[in-house]
Amino acid sequence: MPTRTVQLHPITSGDAEAIQRVYAQSPGHFERIGIEVPALADVEREVDTILSDPQRRAYLIRDGEQAVGYLDLKQRYPSEGEATVTLILIAEPYRGRGYGHTAIADLEAMLAHDTQRLYAAVYGHNPGAVAFWKKLGYRYLKDGGPTLSWYYKRLS
Repeated sequence: MPTRTVQLHPITSGDAEAIQRVYAQSPGHFERIGIEVPALADVEREVDTILSDPQRRAYLIRDGEQAVGYLDLKQRYPSEGEATVTLILIAEPYRGRGYGHTAIADLEAMLAHDTQRLYAAVYGHNPGAVAFWKKLGYRYLKDGGPTLSWYYKRLS
């Protein structure tokens, strides 16, 4: 079996098209949360917002040159020494291949030196996302409303 080269690439201002392609390949996610797949102009604004916020980090999840997913993170949230994954999205054609697990393991390793706790926000009724986080050792923390639940894991 060939070796998979999954990497987290910090987004740049030129990545909106790749992010929008991941979104377009994930219509089920947007249906679940009740919005349309964002248009390219919306993604461009999102990228600008992320790049101007010192607490936000976002990554394209790549297998070689192919963008297979997207990860959005808020550092020092909800407080200092903590971070929250607000979105990890693996494009539907690539799900079930370990990309999400590898991306989160890499993220945990990157954050472990200065982050004690990593949170995951799960939006909408999403049993697949809940199972994903639990399989990675995250524990249920609380509901944040009728369509939001929180999970966490201690990193250090």
